[in-house]
Amino acid sequence: MQHVAANFKQRRRKVLVQCGCAVLGASVVIQIVALNSPSQPLFTSGSGSGLQRSGEQDLTETQRAWFWAARCVAADRPDAPAYLEAAWHQTEAWWLRPLALTWAILLGLGVRFYQPAPILSKEDQRRLKQQQQQQRQARLRQGSEQALALGGQLAEADAQDAVRALQRLELPFFATSGKSVDRPVSGIEIRGNPRGNALQNWKAARSVLEAQLSTALNCSVVVHLVQVEEERATMGQKMFDLFVTQAPKETVSSGSVMLSASSLLLSIACVMNFPSSTMLHQLGAVIAPDSQMPVGVLFCLLAVGELARYVSARNVGVHTKPPIFLPSPQIGVLGTLSGVQTPCPSRAAALMVALAAPLSITAGSLICLALAAAMPLSTDEWQALHTLPQVTMPAWPLALFGSTLHPLKWAGVHGLVMASLALLPHSPDGHIVWSCLHGRSFAKRLGNITLLAFPIIGVLFSSADTASLTTLPLMWTFFLINFSTHEQEMLALEEVSEVPLAGRLLGYSVLAAAAMGAWPVPLSSLA
Repeated sequence: MQHVAANFKQRRRKVLVQCGCAVLGASVVIQIVALNSPSQPLFTSGSGSGLQRSGEQDLTETQRAWFWAARCVAADRPDAPAYLEAAWHQTEAWWLRPLALTWAILLGLGVRFYQPAPILSKEDQRRLKQQQQQQRQARLRQGSEQALALGGQLAEADAQDAVRALQRLELPFFATSGKSVDRPVSGIEIRGNPRGNALQNWKAARSVLEAQLSTALNCSVVVHLVQVEEERATMGQKMFDLFVTQAPKETVSSGSVMLSASSLLLSIACVMNFPSSTMLHQLGAVIAPDSQMPVGVLFCLLAVGELARYVSARNVGVHTKPPIFLPSPQIGVLGTLSGVQTPCPSRAAALMVALAAPLSITAGSLICLALAAAMPLSTDEWQALHTLPQVTMPAWPLALFGSTLHPLKWAGVHGLVMASLALLPHSPDGHIVWSCLHGRSFAKRLGNITLLAFPIIGVLFSSADTASLTTLPLMWTFFLINFSTHEQEMLALEEVSEVPLAGRLLGYSVLAAAAMGAWPVPLSSLA
């Protein structure tokens, strides 16, 4: 008996030593993994917040991922393999992945073996299920109150419910965490891992996820697959998150229609009256009195551009917003601000919709220039436009043809200026083009820079004699700040597919031409 007891104590001591070495080794491996992985916090919200301990505030994302996976193994959760897979992908060092996986499984199994879960009676199981249902109903009521306070937006409680709804192995996307955000649009950002061939067959996967989330959140939602553009996106490997937004309304509000109609009437009045208005001449009008502006031609160019935008959007199943016309005291009208009401299916589709209006206006402007060359001035058909000699043209293309020019020539050059302004990086169309070509983060940084640089360039190159150079950049900046909505951009439904090479070449060519055409000062000032 003494020999048996001694052997038992020796085996127990050996097991305890092995467990201690396992815990120590796991901690060492997790620390090494953390040094070779991103350090952005994850699991700060969503269903994983309940697994986070008070001593884990300083842990990195990868450390928490492996600890969470080990706890799921210890709790014998059916979704433990998905958490192990998520932690595996969070680890950048390939040689550390099998080590961390081995230690996480050993730790989880060891805890499960030495601390088995208590066996609940049927009465306890029923009571626990009722408590869980009551907690869920309380969270739903709290989320509904927050949504009403936020004007129908998805709240933080909805983010937790969305994560729980997507923590199922049979779904094409397994969620690990989520949070409610306001940028780039108001919605829920969900981190996780696509499963199977979800990326290759995203249209079918999106339908499954939208049905699951609509049931969990009790409202109609749209699921976007967005590419990660933060530091946690590794080089050479694309990462994708889900972005959940409420389904946008396809109908246009009466306020938007009234604003569009009012801006149209104001722009027409400005174009028709600014050659003869004393007040507008004091504000920098460039056309001499008694000159007849080609009002119909200018607004036909804008109408063609908006029609092209509408047709290209409808071809990809997208609804557009009513345009806002922008009057100008210097040249009559600066163009329009418009956008889409519902998301585009891909970045390539968003690029084509954004380029439709500027390219159509450019084509119509070139036709006007060709007609002006083929139709000489006559007193019966066209009257020459005369510009004021003492006023500096606010856009250098308008000064290329002297002080006397054909009305169609003025309309053609004017249309080119409007198309160029629409494609500046801080303009709605230009912002979308840059987002499709270089990503949302780059487009936002570039737009913030040009929003400040555009009026500053006009101020720097102006003088007492050329003070009108600052009016057009300041007016354009004013309209963008107060009427543009590209800060709340409409994300594409998926960002997996790339823009084709032909689309990229077209986009870069158009952006380069627009930057040259919208330069706010005469080119002679650079000499």
